[in-house]
Amino acid sequence: MEKSIPVWTTSWPPVGLTSDSPTNLELLSTPEVPAEQSSTGAPHNLATWGTRAAGFLIDYAPILITQIIFFRSSTISSLVGVVGILYWVLLGYLDGVGGQTPGKAIMGTRLVNSGGNVIGGGAGIGRKFVHILDTLICFIGWFLPLFDSKRQTIADKVMTTFVIDGVEKKSFSVDLWIPPKE
Repeated sequence: MEKSIPVWTTSWPPVGLTSDSPTNLELLSTPEVPAEQSSTGAPHNLATWGTRAAGFLIDYAPILITQIIFFRSSTISSLVGVVGILYWVLLGYLDGVGGQTPGKAIMGTRLVNSGGNVIGGGAGIGRKFVHILDTLICFIGWFLPLFDSKRQTIADKVMTTFVIDGVEKKSFSVDLWIPPKE
């Protein structure tokens, strides 16, 4: 949260300023940075790539296992593909409204914006679609958190989101797939 600049008046000093108040230049150049954020705007408790990857594998295990079981049947495989896309959208929605997919909840991570808040259901689904960019560039975007100082994928950079660690880990349960009540 940045400090506000006082409104200029004809009196001196302006209303709200005293001789020990910071100057306007100081107000402009020294924004307050919350304790949990670095000066780059990224939270300090960023999740590691391995933790993120484990959460991803937990999230997509149901669809992957189903596709492996039914890979010989084209009709069922097509149905599993459609269900997979709907599941992908559900994961985006869960990411947006609660900051956690089942995999993130089990691994103790959460998706947040630069202010530390959840991004909303629509933005969560949008972020899933932006993840297509991570895949299109030879999967490089998925590995970008290994080298990026903010540990972001391309989708995270586009959506200005971060995956943070240190959230309470949850046990596996069907409730993890139910969106939180707003």
